Amino acid sequence: MPAAPTEPVLVVGGVAHLYQGDLDLGRHAVEQLATSPPPGVLVEEFSYGAVAVAQRLDELRPDLLVLVGAKARGRVPGTVERRELEAQPRDPDAVQAAIGDAITGYIDLDLVVEVARGLGALPARAVAIEVEPAATQPSELLSPIAEAALREAVELVRLEVAAFSVQATG
Repeated sequence: MPAAPTEPVLVVGGVAHLYQGDLDLGRHAVEQLATSPPPGVLVEEFSYGAVAVAQRLDELRPDLLVLVGAKARGRVPGTVERRELEAQPRDPDAVQAAIGDAITGYIDLDLVVEVARGLGALPARAVAIEVEPAATQPSELLSPIAEAALREAVELVRLEVAAFSVQATG
């Protein structure tokens, strides 16, 4: 088991369906956020698999996790929403089903949360910054609606980081 960090750690993770139009927003957000993160903030791409993300979170043991990505929930395209994530355990059958989906290579914001929660790796303080996608067909580019929402989502992530930093030092 890795040693606990000596200072508060905030992890920002981008979750994306790579090259699937607006569902790739998490990767774009991480590219922007990784250019100059403040001390104690780790920015990582989390589109490589929910089980591996849970293992990485277990290794890092962050004080706060901020996930950013696009998720279709039936909202108006381009809607940016901040959601508090709960670390409470779920039904073992639901966790097993989520892990089954994850090992097939499927990646999704909710799946990352469900697997991390089920494996006990989701920190007590976790939030998601989500964007409602407008276009989900294969593409390397975001739609103009998602491009505008990306700016807002990145700003919300920066505000989360700033608020956490003030709390951690105050």
